[in-house]
Amino acid sequence: MLIPVPIVSPIRQKITTKCNAIDRITQGGVSVGEVTELCGENATGKTQLCLQASIACQLPPSLGGLFGSSIYIHSIGPFPIRRLTGLIPFILDSELHKHDNPCDHITIKQVESPYDLPNVLDWVVKLIQYSHNTSRHIRLLVIDSVASICTSHFDNTVEDLEARSQLLRAIGYGLKSISATYNVAVIVVNNVVDVFPSDRDSSTHFMMSSGRKVRPALGMGWTRNIATRLFLSKTMNSSTQMFDRLCSVLLSSTLELNACRFKITEQGVTDA
Repeated sequence: MLIPVPIVSPIRQKITTKCNAIDRITQGGVSVGEVTELCGENATGKTQLCLQASIACQLPPSLGGLFGSSIYIHSIGPFPIRRLTGLIPFILDSELHKHDNPCDHITIKQVESPYDLPNVLDWVVKLIQYSHNTSRHIRLLVIDSVASICTSHFDNTVEDLEARSQLLRAIGYGLKSISATYNVAVIVVNNVVDVFPSDRDSSTHFMMSSGRKVRPALGMGWTRNIATRLFLSKTMNSSTQMFDRLCSVLLSSTLELNACRFKITEQGVTDA
């Protein structure tokens, strides 16, 4: 990794998620200067929140943003550009960007191999440093998803699991260093795995989603890299035949453990 030059900020800044309920339990949104994890099963709103934060980062501080730009690293499939552009009118006032294309302030890069991530993080550092010579500094880094990048390339053998652990330690250290040194908010997306009765501590260490017992993927070693973990879950409501959705603060060094309901609409992740 490149050796960065520290940038110190005395105030912990936030980037709004544009969902009042989630902003309430996170005391304003995603924290700058630390790593926030969004974990949950598929279709729980993780990517939606990442897209919203990438757009909201461009807002002025008076509206919950940082007048900044962002880097969005994605893994599986094409980037959801249509969904991104569809969310912009609901997050940014047209007067704020009538002479400006918000997509120009979101740098998108696809990474499929975990072995590419360390070099990509070096590229991220260079881009952040360069942005300090522009009117919009890079204030947000999204990796969607670190689990998809780091699980499909390894077999369930002792050698591969050790190799994955070493790589995750290096990636985690790099993300923590970037967030703290450059005063950048980092969002990483993590998946969940099923918890079975034969699993150690299966009776206590689990969450519920879609009627399943689940826990975050990547293991306890990865947890040391994150400052806040938000768990997004869904449960089918038999009366409405729609999902009831919940965002829970599972782990944080600064936030109370709390939860709120939300929904996903054309306007994105919003209050339930």
